[in-house]
Amino acid sequence: MNAPRLPGRTVSRALDTCLGLRAGERVVLLTDALTDPAVVAGLVLGIQERRAEPVVRQLPTYALPGSEPPPDVAEELAAADCGIELTSTFIGSSRARQNASRSGTRYLCMPAVTADTFRLGGPFDVDFDALARTTQVLARAWEKASVYRIVTPAGTDVSGSVAGRRGRALTGVARERGDYMAPPDIESGTAPVEGTTNGTIVIDADFLFMGPGPVRSAAALHIRDGLLVSTDGQEAERLTEMIARCADPRMTNLAEVSVGLNPQGSVCGVPMETESTLGSAHVAFGNSIAYGGTVDAVAHLDCVMRDATVYLDGVPRIVEGTVYGD
Repeated sequence: MNAPRLPGRTVSRALDTCLGLRAGERVVLLTDALTDPAVVAGLVLGIQERRAEPVVRQLPTYALPGSEPPPDVAEELAAADCGIELTSTFIGSSRARQNASRSGTRYLCMPAVTADTFRLGGPFDVDFDALARTTQVLARAWEKASVYRIVTPAGTDVSGSVAGRRGRALTGVARERGDYMAPPDIESGTAPVEGTTNGTIVIDADFLFMGPGPVRSAAALHIRDGLLVSTDGQEAERLTEMIARCADPRMTNLAEVSVGLNPQGSVCGVPMETESTLGSAHVAFGNSIAYGGTVDAVAHLDCVMRDATVYLDGVPRIVEGTVYGD
C-alpha cells in the first residue's frame, strides 16, 4: 500500500519556512525502523521538487535520548547543507548534531513525527515567523527575570532562580547557517540556576520519549534544591526508570523550564507536538548545557504539564496559553 501523501502546504512550512531549503542543497534525513514512512516519502518528494538532494540514512533504534549516530553518519551530517531528524528517539543533543551545527549544517529536530503531525490545521499549519516574535519576547522576559514560578490546576507549584540565565527561543525557523530548531515545537524557556528550585511538579500530559503517551494518570515530582528527590504516582516510573538506565547521578538535575507556544498543537502521542502545545509547560532533567546551564549529564528528559501559569519576578507572563507583557 502506498503511503499517504503529506499536504503540500505543511510540507512547505517545514522545507521553505522552517528550513529555507534552496536548490542544489544536500539534505540528510535521519531515520530508524520506527520512523513513519509517509513522512520520509513526503519530505523526500518535497526536497526533490525543490531541486535539492535528499539522502536518507537509517540509524539503529536507540533506547536513550541523545544517543550518538554512527561515525560515518556524523561525518555526512556535518558535510551536508541541512539535516532533518526523523528518528523515533530524540538525538538532537548528540555530539554529532552539535558538531554538524558548528560546521554550518542547518538542522530540524523532528523526532517521532507522523503523517498526522503534518495535517491541515495541525502544528505545522501555523505562521512560524509571526509566532517567532512572541517567542523572542518571552525569551527576553526570562533573561531579565531573577525568579520564576510555575503553577497548574493539577497541583504544580515550583519556583527557583533564573538570575543571569539567557532566555531561549525555539521558533522552529532554522534558515541561517548552523541554525538548530525543532518544529513543530515552538517554545521559550531557560535553565534554572542549579540548586535553587524547590516545589512539586505534577505531570499530567506526558513523559517524552519514555514510553507511549499521554500519561494515563498524573504523577508528582518533588524537587528540593534543584534535584529530583522523590515521586508519587505510577506514571512517574517512566522517568525514574529512564534516569536509572542513564546511570549518571547528574540526571536528577532540574535542567530546563519552558512553555509551549504553538496554537495548533495538542497533547497527543507525538512528543514534539505535545511539548509545543500552547498553554503547556515542561521541565527537563539531566543535561542543561544547551539551555544555558552547567550540568553536562548524558541525557535530557522532558516532562510536560497542562494549563500552566508562569510568573517571572511575581508577574504573570503566560496564563494557560495567554501571553502578557511586551
